[in-house]
Amino acid sequence: MQKKNKRRTPKRDRTAPIYSVVDLETTGTSVNHGDRIIQIGCVLVQDGQVINHFETKVNPREKIPRAVVQLTGIQDRDVRKAPLFEDVAGTIYSLLTGTTFVAHNVNFDFPFLNAELERAGYPPLPIKAIDTVTLSQILLPTAKSFRLRDLTSSLQIEHDHPHSAVSDAEATASLLVDLLKRVHDLPTVTLDQLVQMKLDLPQQTAEVFTAELDRRRTHPQPLSEDLFVSHGLVLHKQRPVAVEKATAKVRYPATQRAKEKLFKDQLAFRPVQAKMMNSIYNNYTHDEPKNMVVEAGTGSGKTLGYLLPLAYAAFPDKRIVVSTATNLLQEQVDSQAVRQLNQVLPFTVNSVVVKGNQHYIDLAKFVHSLSIIEDSKLVQLIKAKILVWLLQTTTGDLDELNLTTTRSPYFTEIRHRGVRTLNPKSEFYRDDFLVRRNQRLDQADVIITNHSYLVAHAELLGDGTRRPYLVVDEAQHLSRNILRQSRRQFNFQQIRAAVHILDGLVSNGSERNLVNIFADHPLGSYNVELLREDLHHVSEAVNQFQQALYRQFMQQSTTSTDNELIEQPLANEQLEQLLDIGGPVMMELEQALGSVQLHFSALRHIFSQQAGRWLPSDHYLMSQFQSQLTTLVDADTTLNSFNETLRHRGEEAAFWLTIRQSAEHSTMVLRGGLLSVNHFLTEQVYPYFAQPLFVGATLFTSSRSQYLYQQLDLDRRGTLTKRFASPFDYQQHSKVLIAKDAPLPGNQKNADYVHYLAQTIYDLAKDSNCQTMVLFNSLLMVDQVYSQLRETDLFNQRDILAQGITGSREKILKQFSTGENALLLGAASFWEGVDLPDTALELLIITRLPFDSPDEIMNRAYNSLLKRQGKNPFYQSELPKATMRLRQGIGRLIRTETDTGVAVILDPRLLTRRYGQTIMKNLERDYPLTILPTDQLVRTANNFLKKHH
Repeated sequence: MQKKNKRRTPKRDRTAPIYSVVDLETTGTSVNHGDRIIQIGCVLVQDGQVINHFETKVNPREKIPRAVVQLTGIQDRDVRKAPLFEDVAGTIYSLLTGTTFVAHNVNFDFPFLNAELERAGYPPLPIKAIDTVTLSQILLPTAKSFRLRDLTSSLQIEHDHPHSAVSDAEATASLLVDLLKRVHDLPTVTLDQLVQMKLDLPQQTAEVFTAELDRRRTHPQPLSEDLFVSHGLVLHKQRPVAVEKATAKVRYPATQRAKEKLFKDQLAFRPVQAKMMNSIYNNYTHDEPKNMVVEAGTGSGKTLGYLLPLAYAAFPDKRIVVSTATNLLQEQVDSQAVRQLNQVLPFTVNSVVVKGNQHYIDLAKFVHSLSIIEDSKLVQLIKAKILVWLLQTTTGDLDELNLTTTRSPYFTEIRHRGVRTLNPKSEFYRDDFLVRRNQRLDQADVIITNHSYLVAHAELLGDGTRRPYLVVDEAQHLSRNILRQSRRQFNFQQIRAAVHILDGLVSNGSERNLVNIFADHPLGSYNVELLREDLHHVSEAVNQFQQALYRQFMQQSTTSTDNELIEQPLANEQLEQLLDIGGPVMMELEQALGSVQLHFSALRHIFSQQAGRWLPSDHYLMSQFQSQLTTLVDADTTLNSFNETLRHRGEEAAFWLTIRQSAEHSTMVLRGGLLSVNHFLTEQVYPYFAQPLFVGATLFTSSRSQYLYQQLDLDRRGTLTKRFASPFDYQQHSKVLIAKDAPLPGNQKNADYVHYLAQTIYDLAKDSNCQTMVLFNSLLMVDQVYSQLRETDLFNQRDILAQGITGSREKILKQFSTGENALLLGAASFWEGVDLPDTALELLIITRLPFDSPDEIMNRAYNSLLKRQGKNPFYQSELPKATMRLRQGIGRLIRTETDTGVAVILDPRLLTRRYGQTIMKNLERDYPLTILPTDQLVRTANNFLKKHH
């Protein structure tokens, strides 16, 4: 007899509502097209406790599709002797009656089950239904994914068999209990705001918030100690910054014994990391420190490897500025490395993450937006999500929301435009996130930023007198960020659209507008009328500018094909004359844009001087106008930037027109920017800091290459260079396989080449059963290979994600990072900036060496610039860039010491071209290379993966 558990279950409130948490497995998604239920799982929950289970397979009286078998594991033989739905319909109807139906995607399960009940002769269930997907999106605002298996993993809910109805129902039941507790813990102010929004959620999901608010009327709830109310908005309290005064000189732990004593059990001693620490400390405490470049292989612990020695060198009153390649890396440095540092240091290091203004929410604008009842369900959901997120965030950084919809016009309305745009008398000024951040910035020891922000705000971050230490992490991306920042576009269609929207906000006939708002204010009405005229002048000036560009640069171009894309390089001397601010075209456009800004500023002044006079919707309308006006301000900034570049660095810049013509209309965009970073860093960035430290896992392309030094604007002779190998055992944990019989790209019929790639990818992916990423050089090739794979049974076995087809880069990378057996087809942007540890990536297939397209207009212009300088573009730029990119691509396979993986290269140029030997020598330093025919390569890859999977 099994011994009873003595631990008593908490007493259940038997008057509490009962939730029936249901999951269905079906033969398809449409009951109207004959799809049927094959499994039902149901868990009854009351007062946070599971009180009953029900599970049965169902005979659908039809063959189960292969894709469903692959997904659920349920085969025809499993349901052959199972009851028909008609046989269990009565039991289900009785079990669910009187409960609240719950499902993870309730708009699928509830209607499907009701349709099946009606088919069996029962009426639809007369019960309410709620959706855990939507509740999760609101109550777990920073979750990276809302798939059931991802939510249960992040919440540490047991979920052993995804896509089994009973397992999914049990997991959803646990998720429901967690979500209801979160609703119970919501502040009453926030709860009331959610209810006032009249959320349009699936079925009766919104009533969860209404019911809890009703309960509060008889059971009031105190506000949590870590929260406070700021003018009707509940926010999370800031943790005060600990400012530590130097009491005694601290000694750097130079020896292994000293480091182990310092680390205790918090950090492991790593020999490679220790060497890196000492070399950095010695350089920056030397009487004459040098610029320093450190290549530290994956796993060497490079972040702590530079932070710890610099923390000692900087103590007590010098700052460290760390610049990283991505926002994600910023968060990792702050939340992981600085936290670990503070666990061992004998003094405290305060850090702050600094990004561009647009990354932060403007509280005042957000509150104004709440006064508008939204028609858009998406915007409603975003507002609700933000209300809950504000209970958690201390930064106001919108990136925390992990949204792929931040390009929505709504985010334009609530994004921050900088502290200068705030009214210091605003009720939210003191609690504004950027104001708070700037206060922390004054007290920070470590400032963590990104390359784009560093380049744009070096003077703000640095100090010409005290000269903080500068660390450029992932330094190989720095020059690219400068070039990207310099390359801007003037999009005529976007500007016209913004003018049209602004014109509607001024005098839209059917809705409240600026004319209505200032109708009783003579000075306001006068400025509104001027604003209307200004917008008309902007529209005319934009048209004249476009016509002038067309006359000067496009009249000789002959085109006839519909939907033709034209890229026309421009002569810089002629463009400079056209953009001259003293010329007739630019003068009129500049004056019109300036007048719009001037007269709206006058309206804003009137508005702020009489703050109590206006409706909440008036505040929102002014905010909308300001947001749309940003498009015009940015356009003005772009033209000034083009002018500046042409006047001062015209020899190192390129500009072109992009025109897309169709039968209906054509669009024109003026693009351009710098081709190289020559002297930019030494003039605009480095002077504000001590000698910079550059670090990265893959910085060098060969021992003799000058590429990195040129990209970083460094004199090789005055730079200290250190290379530390990775401690990982690549020989045992990885393989790089090169197909010696792969067809040469471009040397045969495209159809044969695409077929070879599709077939080889199929052969590698069919039996490997692991996370697989396939890298291409063009989206066109992604599309062609995807089309061929669609015709195979791989789609029944794997979750296939293709950039530009099944979603954007951000969307499919998010899906892939939480997948288990996914196959991702991606182009250029996937070569860098992707971190997928453990089993998130085990097989990497490289279809073609990652050279930039020689036909791309900026590459053509840059190659011409190098030739004019007497350099060989291929060896000075294209080859080192491709080599570095290839090293980075393969490098993402092994991110921890337990990772294993295979990289497959299907480009024979590694073997047949002289430059291929240069690339292979670079790879051989880290990875074991094996050259095989394709059929043997497939077998070798699959055997290795099976052995280590």
